[in-house]
Amino acid sequence: SSGINAEYGGEWNDISPEMMLIETKAVATALSHRLSKPGTFFSDPATNKDIITELDCLVYGHLNAIFMTKLPSYRMKRALGLQPRLIEFCKYVEAKHDMRAQRS
Repeated sequence: SSGINAEYGGEWNDISPEMMLIETKAVATALSHRLSKPGTFFSDPATNKDIITELDCLVYGHLNAIFMTKLPSYRMKRALGLQPRLIEFCKYVEAKHDMRAQRS
């Protein structure tokens, strides 16, 4: 990632759409690599079973909002959707909690 806070001082409203897309792709790639195995970010060391943590909830909430929102430009959604692991993660969390979400 190019370090959005360093370059822009955290002022997201000053970022061009192109820079936002670059950052989105970088974050999507990093999350996808971190979620290289099916499941959640962390597992219980004793049982090796997935643990749904606050991080999983936060990531799920952000991803699901993007996937389910009709955006004026589909470039961000497409950038995230090109990482199939992120969609699998959302579906896994939904299945684990018997939730049903419809993606546009």
